[in-house]
Amino acid sequence: MRVKYIRWSTLGQSGSRQMLNSENCDLILQEQISGSIAFSKRPKGAELLKLIENGKVTDLYVEEFSRLGRNAFDTLTTLNVCEQKGVTVHIQNMNLDSKVNGKPNPIFKLFSHIVSVIAEQEKELIHERTEMGKIAARQKGVVFGRKSGSNERKVDFLNKENNKLILKYLNEGKTTIREIAKITDASTATIMKVKRVAIETKQLKAVA
Repeated sequence: MRVKYIRWSTLGQSGSRQMLNSENCDLILQEQISGSIAFSKRPKGAELLKLIENGKVTDLYVEEFSRLGRNAFDTLTTLNVCEQKGVTVHIQNMNLDSKVNGKPNPIFKLFSHIVSVIAEQEKELIHERTEMGKIAARQKGVVFGRKSGSNERKVDFLNKENNKLILKYLNEGKTTIREIAKITDASTATIMKVKRVAIETKQLKAVA
């Protein structure tokens, strides 16, 4: 089975661009979810990995390497699973395939390492620049956050994509606060806030 995996991050984006060149695929899995979440923890990512593990996928199509993981290690882990299960991965923006004439493509493996590491470094650089920009702005008197006296609705807070994932783990009651923070790339303070708001709104079913 030929599968296309599509992911986009924000409500202002869509997967329409990534839908191009998908007409020959047997299945299209698409989701709007933060790229900071591990591939195996994404609903459609987990579904795809299960199909691969069960030997139902022959070819996997993605727009770019970064769609396959939250960082270089995660992306390479996903690619390793594909390699072990004999799945040919097609990176469409580079016109690059993991196999050529049925044999592993050494150039693909080289590029997968290089591109994944570069993408992770770019993400870290953007974060660093953003933080530096905030520091400079604060020094000029700019105040970040909500206007004084305004409050975010509890339901809106819990409906944020990453917070829904946090609440899912809290409700399962099998994962510690620190483990959830690591999985979701959130601070422990955020986890505790989700827990508190969930208790207040009676959406927490298990004690975590």
